[in-house]
Order: sequence, then C-alpha cells, then structure tokens
Amino acid sequence: MRRKEPVWFRQWTENEREAKALRWFELTWVPGLLQTEAYARATLEGEDLTSAEVEQLVIGRLARQSILRRDRPPLLIAVIDAGVLYRSAYGDRELMREQCAYLAECAELKTVQIHMIPRDIGMYPGLGGPFTIAEMPEGGRIAHVDSQAEAQIVEKPSKIATLERRWERIRGEALPRAQSLELIREAAASWT
Repeated sequence: MRRKEPVWFRQWTENEREAKALRWFELTWVPGLLQTEAYARATLEGEDLTSAEVEQLVIGRLARQSILRRDRPPLLIAVIDAGVLYRSAYGDRELMREQCAYLAECAELKTVQIHMIPRDIGMYPGLGGPFTIAEMPEGGRIAHVDSQAEAQIVEKPSKIATLERRWERIRGEALPRAQSLELIREAAASWT
C-alpha cells in the first residue's frame, strides 16, 4: 500500500503509532488527530497543491486517527488555544459546527483529554508555536515541532526538557477537562 503522508512526515507518524502517550499543544488549528475530513481539507486550502495531493494528505491525516480507537490506544493530552474554536474556516459555519462537535466527541474517549486555553488568558508560553511530545514504549521521548517553513523532529534530551518545561507552563494555563468540554460544546452551538 502506498503511504499517504509526505516523506518528511513519515518518521513522525511512525513515532505517533508507537507512542504510549502524546502531549500535543496546538495554537492555530484543531490537532490533526482530532480533525474532521472537511476541516482537514480546509487547512490545506490555498496551498500550492493539486487536488490529488490534497486528497492524499487528507487520507493520510484521517488514517492516522485510527490510533485513538485501536486496542491499547495512546493517551492523548491535547491543549488547544480556544481561539481555534471560533476561527472561521473560510466562512463555513457548518464545517466549524461539525468540527467542534467532533472535538467534543473525541474528548469523551477514555484515553483522550482535551484542555482549552481560554481566549482571555493573554500572553502565555504557547504563543511560541505548536509542538507534540511523544512518550515511547521504552520511556524515551521524541518531539515534533511545527513552523511555517519546516517541521522538525527533536530527539536531543536538553531540547526535549525545554519543551517539557514549556508544556507544563502551558498546561497550567488550561481549563480542566470538564470545563474544556463545556467550552467546546458552547463553541459548537455558536456555529449553528
């Protein structure tokens, strides 16, 4: 079977599949593991991609989500900036309602925790950008750090330690799980 994700992203998807736990901070989008098909497509709109390339990327992104519903899924703790819930996908209110409703559905999975950073929090350490830390079966940690130009996989212990400290500071600003779920449901209702 032909791989759907880009070559540069393959190492990370393998890490994701093997991970025992994923701690994901996202500033601007719903995390890929929690996206609907329509939302995934919207994130690619305007990129220099053919329709076939968009299709392959969306298929790959959706296929990655299977790890959350397999036997022994990883623990996924996602901290998301609440602005994501209210950022229009090119004016498509139904798309955003469906995405917020799906995010709420995912938040109810036993191994998924979603925590929202309230919109009124002001400046906080997460404004530096999104990242994910994967805890591997042997106890090691690997991170994926995203940027506008190029994503990178980080394995150096001192850099992982820096990201873990930043994670703790970001997580400290987030709402508890139940309040986050309530906020997600309110956002879904606001798009109707």
